[in-house]
Amino acid sequence: MFNRSSTIPLAERTVGVLERKEGACADGYNLMSVSTETYLFDADGRVVNQWHSDRNVFCSYLFPNGNLLRDGSDTLTCTAFRTGGASGFVEEVTWTGERVWAFCHDDCHQFLSHHDMEILPNGNILMMSWERKTKEECLAAGRRPELIPDGEVWDNLVIELKPDRAKGTAEIVWKW
Repeated sequence: MFNRSSTIPLAERTVGVLERKEGACADGYNLMSVSTETYLFDADGRVVNQWHSDRNVFCSYLFPNGNLLRDGSDTLTCTAFRTGGASGFVEEVTWTGERVWAFCHDDCHQFLSHHDMEILPNGNILMMSWERKTKEECLAAGRRPELIPDGEVWDNLVIELKPDRAKGTAEIVWKW
């Protein structure tokens, strides 16, 4: 079996698309982020589009119009949350990489988005965020002292963002 973009048989490849199975990707495309680059590949492994970011990107999704939703690491300026999955920055960019809107918490030392997000049917964005709670806040809320070994707790929040494309921002409409 040969790939249309190469004369090297798939069985002999060591890089790129090594195997193609029916149903392996939706509509023949795969989206992958590596460091500051996000790639859209077709089923044969050819790059259809590439987006560059000034931040490390952990997850990204395509809007139906072809725009890209991506997070980005803000841990250089937000040093309170230095751990895996910490992002802090969310933005939508066009097919050509122009920013449509962006969001980060006002106080990134108190709140920081992490791990994943979801585009909702209404166009809003659902995302996870940590909220730092001090030992004193935790004790006042009834937490047992032995369950605060690091002197703070990172509470999980689910946040719904409503993008304002005209202003280039997004606002929180719900927090759970």
